[in-house]
Amino acid sequence: MNPSERKTLVLAPFKAEARLLAGILPDCRQADAVTWTFAGGRLTTANAAGGAALIALLDRELAETAGNRIILFGSAGALTPELEIGQVLCCHTVLYDDRRLELPVSTDIQATTIITVAEPVTRTEERFRLFERYSASLVDMESFFFAESLQGRGLSGAVIRFVSDTAEQAFVLPFPAAVKANIDKLRNQILRVIIG
Repeated sequence: MNPSERKTLVLAPFKAEARLLAGILPDCRQADAVTWTFAGGRLTTANAAGGAALIALLDRELAETAGNRIILFGSAGALTPELEIGQVLCCHTVLYDDRRLELPVSTDIQATTIITVAEPVTRTEERFRLFERYSASLVDMESFFFAESLQGRGLSGAVIRFVSDTAEQAFVLPFPAAVKANIDKLRNQILRVIIG
């Protein structure tokens, strides 16, 4: 597939997240240390957390390849006790401080609200405070900046996140088996968001 044929660009903050997704993408082949190609698009990683690293990656990728649809895929922390490790969610509302953006995506994946923060949230009290203030279910360090960049460029996209940690269970690598199991279970729904 040459670059002009690629329809979807998928960004993953970390290689461990990209590898999980690569396992379900059709005809997926690793092109180099941080890039995979698949039937219908390209998957790449910044292998770094935060909005600045992700936007730099997005800028680089858009300069090299066209993408009709751009997806952010990766992990997020749970703010509500109802969420479990491995749950996959599509973030329709993204927040940062008092700013709010909507990503209207039609999907069979459970929809949620995510808050983007500057630093990892590890303390239970902080998770509860974020939930109380914003009514968000998830927390990460990239989604708002991703959505803002897409909307500023007139591009469409989606944010798909899996729960990697909760107030009771810290973030660990490799990811718990429940993460891969749920991604495999929701393969068709995830692919409908990514490929259409």
